Amino acid sequence: REAAEIAHGALFGNHGQSCCAGSRTFVHSKIYDEFVQVAKELALKRKVGDPFHPDTVQGPQIDQEMFDKVLRLIKSGKEEGAVLETGGERQGDVGFYIKPTVFSNVTDNMTIAKEEIFGPVQCILKFDTLEEVIERANNTNYGLASAVITNDINKALIVSNEIETGTV
Repeated sequence: REAAEIAHGALFGNHGQSCCAGSRTFVHSKIYDEFVQVAKELALKRKVGDPFHPDTVQGPQIDQEMFDKVLRLIKSGKEEGAVLETGGERQGDVGFYIKPTVFSNVTDNMTIAKEEIFGPVQCILKFDTLEEVIERANNTNYGLASAVITNDINKALIVSNEIETGTV
């Protein structure tokens, strides 16, 4: 649960509108199903709306262009076979609000795993070995920031030393 909460904050904290947003979330197969369930629950609890309202935790996308781009990428995720766990659509009738979106069963070849989304879209990818996740994490044109969440400091050190990113 804690790992899902940390990953949730890393992405949704700025509505996904950050170069450091953790939109690709690699999760070990042993905890994958539970992680996806918690990620879905957390996304469903987010209050989307007027950023000046004290209960709101997620405001709109910055403009029409980004709003349209995020919705296009969500559509591509559905069309390419990712499982839409929650969200994936506009919130309300006015403004650039997008429901917090969680995709599972995302694969490396999907557009949502290859593009910077800049929106409230979490793409959860499954892995089995450290070698695999390092190779896959490095297989991107981006990589300003990353994070490693584990109880095993040795695994954290291995991954943080091997992934090619600006900061871990």
